[in-house]
Amino acid sequence: MCSKMESSCPARRLWCQVFETQWQKVVSQRKEVDSMGEVISATTRFARQGGKSVEFLAKARVLLAEAQQCRREGDLVLALEYAYQAALRTAGAVFANSAEVSRKRPPRGAWERLRLVGDEAAAWADELSTYSRVRSRAASGLDVALTDAMVDKFMTRVGEFLSEAEEGAGWFPAVA
Repeated sequence: MCSKMESSCPARRLWCQVFETQWQKVVSQRKEVDSMGEVISATTRFARQGGKSVEFLAKARVLLAEAQQCRREGDLVLALEYAYQAALRTAGAVFANSAEVSRKRPPRGAWERLRLVGDEAAAWADELSTYSRVRSRAASGLDVALTDAMVDKFMTRVGEFLSEAEEGAGWFPAVA
């Protein structure tokens, strides 16, 4: 699943191993939910609409949990990276269920695609995309004034964005 598993970078390999383990837990829990016929998570409500949004939302939830763990351990750079990746997956889920997905040439970037969905989605794109440069510089090892408050605020906003996407927030068609 993770193309970075073959990477020569030990940190990337470790990240992929952790992600794979967490992702397998999510998949197995989802299978248990499906077999029991119960709805435990809001993400399962989208299962009948298409697999892409379900996958994106499940991955986003795992990534946000990893971000929270890294934040508790004091690794602000990795917490920011995981939270940013969670935001991108959430944006992908929102876009995947929009009418704009069928455009012949949609924009390539996640934030540009999200802006096409509607005004509320565009507001999320505007807010969350401001962290792109900080995240890029931090991941590259460049000097960034990364504070606890900045990372906490970003993680909170990503969590709110993810929750809204899981609940539908008017972006997804209603399921009968």
